[in-house]
Amino acid sequence: MRIDVLPAQNGDCILVEYTPNKYILVDGGYVDTYRNYLLPKLKSIAEADGVVDVIVVTHIDGDHISGIIKMLEEEELPLRVGEIWYNGYRHVQSVAMVSEEKETVVHKNICKELQKEETKPISARQGCTLSRLITINELPWNSPVAGGIMKGPLSFSFGEATIHILSPNQENIDELERLWRKRLIKDGLLNKAHSEEFWDDAFEFGLSQDMPGFHYHVKPVSMSFDLQNMKDEPYTSDSSATNGSSIAFVLETDGRRVLFLGDAHAETIINSLKQLYGQDKAPYWFDAVKLSHHGSYNNNSPELIGIIATNKWIVSTNGDKYNHPDMATLAHIITCGEEKRIYFNYSLPVCEKMRDDCYHKDYNFEIVTPEEEGNGIQIEL
Repeated sequence: MRIDVLPAQNGDCILVEYTPNKYILVDGGYVDTYRNYLLPKLKSIAEADGVVDVIVVTHIDGDHISGIIKMLEEEELPLRVGEIWYNGYRHVQSVAMVSEEKETVVHKNICKELQKEETKPISARQGCTLSRLITINELPWNSPVAGGIMKGPLSFSFGEATIHILSPNQENIDELERLWRKRLIKDGLLNKAHSEEFWDDAFEFGLSQDMPGFHYHVKPVSMSFDLQNMKDEPYTSDSSATNGSSIAFVLETDGRRVLFLGDAHAETIINSLKQLYGQDKAPYWFDAVKLSHHGSYNNNSPELIGIIATNKWIVSTNGDKYNHPDMATLAHIITCGEEKRIYFNYSLPVCEKMRDDCYHKDYNFEIVTPEEEGNGIQIEL
């Protein structure tokens, strides 16, 4: 298995060759991620007669969804795609109660707030968001659950692999619906049925405003920092309903087991892992783990890190906007267990600092960064 963590700025775009010439694409980063990094790789895969068996769009945030939207806007997809997993509007069945004329006005108002001057306007009847594009491209959608909600805990065979969906759970979906209902109430909508297709745009653009309660490590990384003291920093869980709706899963194939956490909430993952593998069987071994939410401490709790055993941790971020990954997250990883590697898809200042000998006196770990900046990082299993 090969995991290719592409440069996606502060987002995610992960291409997994889980068996020769068969791939799983987890998120698409931003539009530039798609144009500069993902598209050339997809063309190379197509030339080798490879196929992306599934695109997993973990959740609605722009740093995960934008590149996939751009890909599906192409006149022709760059390669064969088997299916897509994504929880969209139709999986959160909030409804409106206004006339069609009023509905159109409110729909436009919701979308207008997030439209930049240089972007094309959103039509009330012709969606330009992911749900509409999935329909246009006639891609099988959430096939493992017959078009329903991809939620955990759920296990199923997928070609030569086994997939275990860990997140979201029903509580996460309900929280997302509550957030959406608040938005509808704010814009004067109540209870009357309306077309799913009509509201795909409003749902995706409206929920993209949900901002999580981020943890910041605002202090510069210093060699005087004590890892044990950093572990004592209080943990507060992420409050974002959209992050909580992230599709997180375990991929098992050819004797390998990898955990992809999207931006999921730690509490959901902990509960699902205990149900899947047994509460008394922790810590649970994985050949690699992609950290949730770019290494944010709000999504990678001490308890979660404590029930995971691995020697390969993966961080996807350029450190922009929110100073990810958090030092408290790294401290818990480094001080938990034996020899380990932490893979970054960008060379960050924190990576160079953590290579200093003072951090390695009591702990055996390695910081792995791209050999050439701008290429991301590849992990072979």
